[in-house]
Amino acid sequence: MCFLSILVVVVVACVTILKDFGTCSLAGVMPPSSPAPAPTPHTFRFQKPLQCLKNEFYNLNYFDCVPCNEAGDPGKLQPDKFSCKCPAGHISIYERGKTWPTCDEICSTSPDRTENCTSVWLPQPKPASYCSMQYLNATSVFASQLPIHPLISGIILTKTNPASNSSDCQSCDQTYNFRYQDFCLADALLRPYLHYNAFWQATTSPRTSSNRATHFGDLKFVAFFCLTLRNDTACQQLANLCVLSHFSLEKHSPCSAFLLTQVSDVVMKYAHSGEQVRSLQPFLFYKKGKATKDLLSKTLQLADRHQLQLFSTTFGLDGGLKRWGPFTLDMVNLCQQPAPSLRLAQPQAEAEVSCQLPLERIIDLAGQQANDNYLTLFLNFSSNWQYLLHQLPVLIETLTPENQRPQQEEWQLVKRFQLIAGLLRDNRHHQTVPHYEDGHKLQVYRSLRYVEDLELHYTLDGSHRDRVGLPLIRLRYRHIELAGNASLAQTYPFRMRVTYQKTERGWKWLILEVALPLLLLLAFSAAAFRLQNLRRRRHAELCQASSLWEFLLQLASNVAYTFLATALLLLALHASTPHLLKTLIYSGCVLQLMFLTVHLWRSSQLELFLIDWERPRSSCEGQRLNLDSSSLCSSVRTYVAESSVSAWRILFTANAWIRLSVAQKYSTLGQVFTLVAVYQLFERYTHGDVGLRCCLVSGSYIVSYLLQVMGHRLLTANPLQKFIDLCSLANISLFSLLEPGFGYYIHGRSPHGFADTDMSSMILQLQKTQNMSGRRGLLMDSDKQAYIILPPRNLHIYLERLLLPFQRSVTGSLSQTLLYQKDIIPSIDGQIERTSIAYASVNRFFCAFIDHAIKDMDYIIKEKSVVEKLFNCEIDNYITENKGTFYIDDSLSFARVLLLGNHVNIFVLEILLLLSIFLMTSSLLIAGALACGFNMVLRHIFRLWVRRNVSRKTLIDERFLL
Repeated sequence: MCFLSILVVVVVACVTILKDFGTCSLAGVMPPSSPAPAPTPHTFRFQKPLQCLKNEFYNLNYFDCVPCNEAGDPGKLQPDKFSCKCPAGHISIYERGKTWPTCDEICSTSPDRTENCTSVWLPQPKPASYCSMQYLNATSVFASQLPIHPLISGIILTKTNPASNSSDCQSCDQTYNFRYQDFCLADALLRPYLHYNAFWQATTSPRTSSNRATHFGDLKFVAFFCLTLRNDTACQQLANLCVLSHFSLEKHSPCSAFLLTQVSDVVMKYAHSGEQVRSLQPFLFYKKGKATKDLLSKTLQLADRHQLQLFSTTFGLDGGLKRWGPFTLDMVNLCQQPAPSLRLAQPQAEAEVSCQLPLERIIDLAGQQANDNYLTLFLNFSSNWQYLLHQLPVLIETLTPENQRPQQEEWQLVKRFQLIAGLLRDNRHHQTVPHYEDGHKLQVYRSLRYVEDLELHYTLDGSHRDRVGLPLIRLRYRHIELAGNASLAQTYPFRMRVTYQKTERGWKWLILEVALPLLLLLAFSAAAFRLQNLRRRRHAELCQASSLWEFLLQLASNVAYTFLATALLLLALHASTPHLLKTLIYSGCVLQLMFLTVHLWRSSQLELFLIDWERPRSSCEGQRLNLDSSSLCSSVRTYVAESSVSAWRILFTANAWIRLSVAQKYSTLGQVFTLVAVYQLFERYTHGDVGLRCCLVSGSYIVSYLLQVMGHRLLTANPLQKFIDLCSLANISLFSLLEPGFGYYIHGRSPHGFADTDMSSMILQLQKTQNMSGRRGLLMDSDKQAYIILPPRNLHIYLERLLLPFQRSVTGSLSQTLLYQKDIIPSIDGQIERTSIAYASVNRFFCAFIDHAIKDMDYIIKEKSVVEKLFNCEIDNYITENKGTFYIDDSLSFARVLLLGNHVNIFVLEILLLLSIFLMTSSLLIAGALACGFNMVLRHIFRLWVRRNVSRKTLIDERFLL
């Protein structure tokens, strides 16, 4: 964590440097544009139709010339401006999965036909000179009449009636067929599309000179031609019907096919067995979620740095292209006054027009363009010195409730819209007012829907005037019911405006877009490095569930540090918003609480052993075992003997360890008192601003913490060193294992050999110390008593064998547990006897191990390198099954299993908790009280955990512990 904190400071310094020099340097180094993107459903490389080759048609969906025949397929298709068709004298066969039909030459029954015709189909009679019908049927109808069944399966288009042997091309038997325009369709072809009949709403073109009526009842035919025959004009008409239905989300609406293929999260909801899941064109919907947010945050380089250059296409309801070319706001202006221009950063007074529209004018406008004008807008921009078109997203606020929310991820954006939609009234059975009277206008439509508010919004880069954010068109529709009390004099509002937001890449952008990603990357790298180090200490494989959980735990803590650092930077630079601040603080608090709970519980449950080096004052002859050495025979004793020494040293050391475990370098209560005093003094200067108040709280708390830690370091004795001195005074060493292959050792062996003595002997020992050459360290010429240990891999296994008799007695298994019956006095309870035996065995084992008295289990002592100390890792550890490594620990790293060594983690959680409660309640007293209460509960729970663990691991009865 210290290393992570240092790197956070470095990153903050780098951010500051970027702020100072970024504007001048980036402007000179950054190229004028980014690489040219490939054509996408949003971006197009415009090509003129005159540039198309002889065998190419013009694709209106991509503004590009496309060959009719695929590469390597000679084919017989011929371009027909905006599509491809089969030449005269051929039939068209539409196969499933193919974009274009297959052309097969017709063998005519007339004698002047050549004899080398290779068609597999029956000869077709020559159609009449004038034909009014074309016939669509399944190829299986024709194939059943052929001597050789063709492999082609699909739909066949013929010029003559297949039910007639003559050259009939005028009739259509509607008993077995559907008639649509000049097509006669077999019933079986329309069966998968009959569900569209459920969506029924009549509409008609309001032009008085047109007798053509279009109904949603024809929807099944339009869907058939679009989805099955892949007719682009029919697909354009289907898209217009979707817009006319106000982008209805019903299952049988014209939009269902587009929702099926263009909006990923509703694929199954709108799927039908008769529809093919393919990318349907034209592009009508944008995907929701993160894709929407990324789209709206995109910046583009303008072709003209002084104004927006827009391009539009207008389609009629029948799917035909009516117009394309440059777009101005006058084309969508319903007011009489001039529309705003598209000049960049124009004053607000010039960028808005509004008026009140009489109902009579709205009806007249509906008669001119309702239901027959469907607009799609594009922005002309440049990239890599090429001019491209980017489709502009349209946000209809009245479409869904989500579109009125500020969260962009929930918006459903579309790509096509209309200004006015009118639903005609059926006056066939009602008396109407004569056409020459004004009241007749009220009887033309049953209802109207028009755009009452149109806004073109974009963001402008303050440092690069030729770069703008992708413009967004915001629409709000008003629905007018022409009931009996309607009046032509009624007025309705209309407003059109061009708005922009000037963005500067200031502190907030640098912190969120530069510092935060760098810190998150650093947090991920630190967690991965920590996992690798723990894996080596645990002798575990990387691909294990425990390794994954350990990585996530470390990552949670690192991310909490990152969120806190980001929040503090935003507060210090006054670049935060309440929503962003709450997101960072709340998330960091939860993550740090999860990490600290697990980390402290693990630290309290470490393997702990107290090694007693005390020498009894009697001979130890006859008591040597295979673990004895010349210096430790006194350690081999039974629970009761005349030569036994007192147990106060063990109990005193264990209780000192418990007290040390809950000691802290700072006082939370003192910090809260200081914080409240400072806050009361300076709160009036914040003017109620949430950011300034949080900045004052966090800054005061951090300064108070730093002062306490510095004062503790300079003015008080080191409690860790005092505990080591206590171990030497008690002649007891502490051996702990946090992992099976990692732990800490405190060498407390007294150089005098005895600690259980009277006062006069102790004074004599102190006098001898002045002239002694002996040292308290593990090495004879050293005073180093603290070590980081990586024990041999067999040590933990051997230790478990020694404790096995005691563990069996605890679980109730009494068989074969009395291994040293000759040393047991019958008058002592059996449980205490087994505890005494287990303690003596473990003590003898560790004494022998520390004294290098075990032949097949040893260790070496070395110092860590600078890199190992900096990154808290072990690189060259020389660990084998029988050999370990003791690293000299001058920094007293065993504090990491105590609250003293986790004071930074605890402080981070406290300040996150303090800020979280302060943001929720706006009361510093409540936040401070809960922070103090949290610290008290944390110390109490950790003390209980450590106390129970000491009793269990050191075999000391819990009643002797404080």
